[in-house]
Amino acid sequence: MRKLLIVDPSLLSLAGHSYNYDLAIYEAACKRFYRVVVYADRGFRDASGRMRDLRPVLNRLRMDRLKGLVNWVFHRLRPRPRHDASPTRPHATVVPGVWPWVIRVAKWLRARDLAGSLRRILREEQRTGDEVHVFFQHAHFSELMLAAGSQGPANLHLVLRYSPDLVNAGQVEPAAFARTLRGLGRHVHLYTDSERLSAEYRALGASDVRTLPVPILLPDDIRADEGEQDPIRVAFLGAARVEKGYCELPRIIAGFPAKAAGRRLVTMVQGGAGSLDPRVQRATDELCALAERLPPGAIELLPDEVPLQTYYGWFARASIVAMPYVSAKYNASTSGIFVEALCFGIPVVCPANSWMADVIEEARTEKGLVIGIAAPALEDFPSAIGAVSAELPRYRGAVREFARHWRAVHNADACVEVLLGAAGR
Repeated sequence: MRKLLIVDPSLLSLAGHSYNYDLAIYEAACKRFYRVVVYADRGFRDASGRMRDLRPVLNRLRMDRLKGLVNWVFHRLRPRPRHDASPTRPHATVVPGVWPWVIRVAKWLRARDLAGSLRRILREEQRTGDEVHVFFQHAHFSELMLAAGSQGPANLHLVLRYSPDLVNAGQVEPAAFARTLRGLGRHVHLYTDSERLSAEYRALGASDVRTLPVPILLPDDIRADEGEQDPIRVAFLGAARVEKGYCELPRIIAGFPAKAAGRRLVTMVQGGAGSLDPRVQRATDELCALAERLPPGAIELLPDEVPLQTYYGWFARASIVAMPYVSAKYNASTSGIFVEALCFGIPVVCPANSWMADVIEEARTEKGLVIGIAAPALEDFPSAIGAVSAELPRYRGAVREFARHWRAVHNADACVEVLLGAAGR
């Protein structure tokens, strides 16, 4: 009998794309496996109860506590206010340049902890004699090393959602990393969720890497705004992180016109109040200050951790979804926010030279549908938002038509079929 273990150390809370992704795989896999178990961060709780077999045991090392300890120590050693302190959260001050090292050390420690946890999980689950499949939806170097040292019999499904240099994260030389990819056994199945990424791994010798659909769960009882009501709502949704351009939002939003196509423009921002990153905290303070300077209601600051139903309610209200991502990792990586926006039929503004820009171009050339704009630079986002706003009904109609194709491809059932096909089932 087949059972599937979903192992996701990044499943921390109900917020963000990890929960949506894992829940989609879980519910689709329950139709094809006799048992599906989710292994998550030890602090995770599924208040909805939709994940019936949940094991919150991963990440014995708490990165948030480690970061908080570093901040506390520095605050005790250097209590004087600094230019980089948050006026509302002085405990968040850190030595400039130290924060990246804190994150690097924490990731190294957590990777070692995760490897030990994974070995214990496999030993426990393989005792029953069942056909075991293990799904890592966001595999990193530690999972690859585990796969390289494993002799089976479990089928290991590793989804590599970032480029090779980011998955490797400088752990070994690029040539050694490539040899590891080529030397994985037949029971190890590699995937990415974009053709750009698949091409990068194939170039390193991972000839059997497959491209997965992005599994998305959408509620049946939420209808997206048809785009005709005032105001036009520009949404910046998802986790508040530096690489997603959160720290650039104050200057981007400051460049928005008060009106577009005769309609008031409102910006919705999912906030970063819970972030320990001082850069995100400073940006949050700047957004609060900007909201006070602009006319009332021009910026809606949304909470950072909410149930999935609330999160999708924001999508239903959005007229345009903007993703000013600044990290090169999004050149080839997918974006759950982008996929969700298209599934809801909402036009998008994203960076040029990215997987997202590829999708926009393919929709235009293959289907004749203009579903959004790929902005060449951050300073082009305000004008791109203005351009989409000026012809919003046309964009919304095109995306709604494209969404029918998009949903048929990007769904959890299709994703599980690819997994089973890779394992020869």
